[in-house]
Amino acid sequence: MKGAAAALFAAVWLALCAAPAAASDLSRMAPMIDVQGLIDGDVTLAGGRIAVEAEIAGDLVATGASIGIGAATSVKRNVFLFGGEIAMAGRYAQRVWAAGGEVVLDIAAAGDVSVAAGHVVIGPNTRIAGKLRVWSPDPPLVHASAEIAGGVVYAPGDMANAVDALLGYVGAILRWGFTLAVWATALLLAAFAPGFLAACAAAIAARTGAVLLWGLCLVFGLPFVILLSAVTLVGLPLAGALILALGFGLGVGYAIAAAALGNAGLGLFGRRENPGLLWRLAAVLAGLVALAALRHIPVAGTVVLAAAFVFGLGAASREINRRMR
Repeated sequence: MKGAAAALFAAVWLALCAAPAAASDLSRMAPMIDVQGLIDGDVTLAGGRIAVEAEIAGDLVATGASIGIGAATSVKRNVFLFGGEIAMAGRYAQRVWAAGGEVVLDIAAAGDVSVAAGHVVIGPNTRIAGKLRVWSPDPPLVHASAEIAGGVVYAPGDMANAVDALLGYVGAILRWGFTLAVWATALLLAAFAPGFLAACAAAIAARTGAVLLWGLCLVFGLPFVILLSAVTLVGLPLAGALILALGFGLGVGYAIAAAALGNAGLGLFGRRENPGLLWRLAAVLAGLVALAALRHIPVAGTVVLAAAFVFGLGAASREINRRMR
């Protein structure tokens, strides 16, 4: 589906580069999830059947086969739900997004509500202060007692097109976030780990074959291990951790490849040996700009991007392994 892969990859990278989650945040991944009580932070859930009956001070993000949000639930920030069947009650202070096969809403929402589903039902207790936007093959079934201050905006269309549009929009935002995260990582490495970057750049130049082998083993080996781990429920947490590790590694690999390219450019100015902080930062920025420009060349850009990931990841993993011995 258009934009889905980019959204997933960038989301992984942003999750890893963001500040550590507060102790009050709640994150769960399990076949059956039941959340109750008071959560003084964000809630992130992924599972088969999800039930929520809680007061949430942050965002609520959930994806599952069946999602049920009880009437006692209140969320002070945004809500994002993706599931097969979604039944939602409760009170919501900001925006609500829901996408699923069937979505039933009986909520009080202070902001806009957006729904993409095969079938949409709006219950009698619904009170929406903003607009209700619906993407569905058929118009939503709105109970006569429901109150929607901003009116209903209905866009006919099938579920696949609606979700594709949503993912394309989210993917565009996350791609920018991914780019900023990678650039920040490259600059931080240049500022605080110049020896590591220099060793990686030297390895790419002097040990090209070994670095390529390391990178290919990780890029193709980790997905295979992830698939094997995801076969059983017991292995799902490991598969999730490996997906995060692969996303993080590819992002760092890209940053290292840019640094290596910039380091090669330092030789033109006679600054390759012990360059100062400003020269290191300038070299990394030049490498990032060069890679960004090369990526837009048809066909060749894809090859350059793949090479940056593979060589950067290979050099980083090889150098880490060398230092741990």
